[in-house]
Amino acid sequence: MKETYTSVDYEWLYKPTGDPFADAAGFALKEFSSHFPDLDILELIVKVTDIYVDKWNSKINPFFLNSKITQPAFGSQKKKDETYNYFKALLDETIQYKEGICRISGLKTRLFPAGRDNSFLSGSNTFVNFHHSFEKGIFLSKEIIIRFHFLPLACELLQGRVSFINCNVVDVIDFFASDNCRKNLNKIALNVSSGILSSESKSAGTALFRQIDKILANAKQRVDEQNYLLSLYMFSNFGASPELKMYTLPFNAFKFYCFTQKAKYKQEWSRFVANYYRNSDYKKLEYDETTNTYSYEVSHKSEKVEEESFSYWRNSIYEDLINEKSILDKMLRWTRRHGLCFDITKMYMINIRNMKKETIKKIEQIADYILSSNDEDGIKKAIKKIDAVKSAFLLRRFVIKDVVAKYYNEAHEEAIVTVEDYANYLFPDVSSWQEMRDVLLIAIFQKLHERNQFIGQELNEEDEEL
Repeated sequence: MKETYTSVDYEWLYKPTGDPFADAAGFALKEFSSHFPDLDILELIVKVTDIYVDKWNSKINPFFLNSKITQPAFGSQKKKDETYNYFKALLDETIQYKEGICRISGLKTRLFPAGRDNSFLSGSNTFVNFHHSFEKGIFLSKEIIIRFHFLPLACELLQGRVSFINCNVVDVIDFFASDNCRKNLNKIALNVSSGILSSESKSAGTALFRQIDKILANAKQRVDEQNYLLSLYMFSNFGASPELKMYTLPFNAFKFYCFTQKAKYKQEWSRFVANYYRNSDYKKLEYDETTNTYSYEVSHKSEKVEEESFSYWRNSIYEDLINEKSILDKMLRWTRRHGLCFDITKMYMINIRNMKKETIKKIEQIADYILSSNDEDGIKKAIKKIDAVKSAFLLRRFVIKDVVAKYYNEAHEEAIVTVEDYANYLFPDVSSWQEMRDVLLIAIFQKLHERNQFIGQELNEEDEEL
């Protein structure tokens, strides 16, 4: 970028601020300017304005309300001229300003009025109590207002709302904003762009996890060694009902997902997750594990959907991880019939459900004992007893009678469950018994799968879902 305006602090056109909108916009501007290095900032503004008006038919209403570009009373050329005149005056500082601290950059500088026509979700004159010192609006530095103008290049359209990625790691914000900007410019060059990019994902949850896939595919170092807090912002600044929704994947869930994508576990995890994709656009959807495809009926014929497409559908596993809801029940239903490496369950319980490593180790030891000390009929009875447990008391009775007492009667030198194990790890409080029961069942079923040993059992309605 040619630095022809002495009034501009060029570092603050790109510098991270902590504001998600400003950061995504800044990185989009940085990427955009790299494609036109001979243009100065006003010429870049003119260039992107031409895209908005000529290529996108001024359809940036979700970003800016009643701006020069979205003003329906203006023709195309007037929209461009009015936008040019505003930013030229901003750069020349010939419009109203005051000295103060920019609300976003924190710089003491000249500030200019900002509203919904040139910033996002910033309130209006009607609600003066929304702003500092009862001002009629917010006041921002020219650098922040300029970079906001480039935010559409950093975004995707998801479920009818504008979306972009934010993260506590600046390089991740840069990656997604720059990537979307490049995609937009490629489509514009091919003359196939009519608006901001449309996301392939059908839900916010799926979109977040597909973005993690991109991070893993492009990472130059191990990403699970750092605490990534990834957020998806979905917003609209349009009309009388502006809104913002934020979906955040906690760093422990991010780390767990990265673990499932390791070569050793990825296939089993993908097979498990694949059963939970849903799409209301299709009727009588059925998943075929042998071909890894979904089939549906159309005009009395069966059609198939490949993973490349269905992996962007809504998925309840992803939604539960984002909303910090347990997926242990889904893991249990799955392992009754299929294999799911117990390392995945252990990682999930320890890192997300906060189960102690000692608890997991003791549960696995109990599972090993149940399988080694019983014949097929005895294993079946043990599973039935555990399934029937509906309280902490009944689970404790099972451990004492069917594990501890039985192990003692077999004259082993050491107890399989000590007082410390019992009080500190297996039953530290009454609220954890259900998870302990489910993990014990998962461990038993997984070990049976590893032995290629099938124990016939009656499944209830919930377990029949898969």
